[in-house]
Amino acid sequence: MEGTSADLRELCRREFHLPAERVQSLAAAQLDFLERRAALFDRRVGEGRIVEGHGDLRPEHIWLGEPPAIIDCLEFSAQLRCLDPADELAFLALECERLGRPIVGEWFFGAHREVTGDEPPRELIRFHRSYRALRRARISIWHLEAPGIRDAGKWRERALRYLELASELPA
Repeated sequence: MEGTSADLRELCRREFHLPAERVQSLAAAQLDFLERRAALFDRRVGEGRIVEGHGDLRPEHIWLGEPPAIIDCLEFSAQLRCLDPADELAFLALECERLGRPIVGEWFFGAHREVTGDEPPRELIRFHRSYRALRRARISIWHLEAPGIRDAGKWRERALRYLELASELPA
């Protein structure tokens, strides 16, 4: 998968001083999972589980007013919005955990299961979580290249936190 390979290349750049062994281990696990479990992804497609969603669902994109709403989807790319809800919810759960509220992500998975009857396999959720965490680490560390960056330590710490949250995939 090109996304994982690109994440690996960027996150292992020497100037970022990130734990290369951890990044390599995560990327290798993702690529291995994609190869070994390709049928799982095919099955999700065959079941009609791919939908046009938000594409980048994070807690700050959820309006809890009346009525509740999801805001700020990735309008610029239909390709990024077409995904498995397991991916979208795994990312939301990852962000909720990063912010110290993992139970909120679990609640959304429960609500999804109740409304749709879909209970994505745990290994699929772990894959999407790992993939999104590696991607967010990459986006975080890129902030160090922004002109006039203030508080560079914040972005490095955020990248490290995403690497910490990225779970290893089962063998």
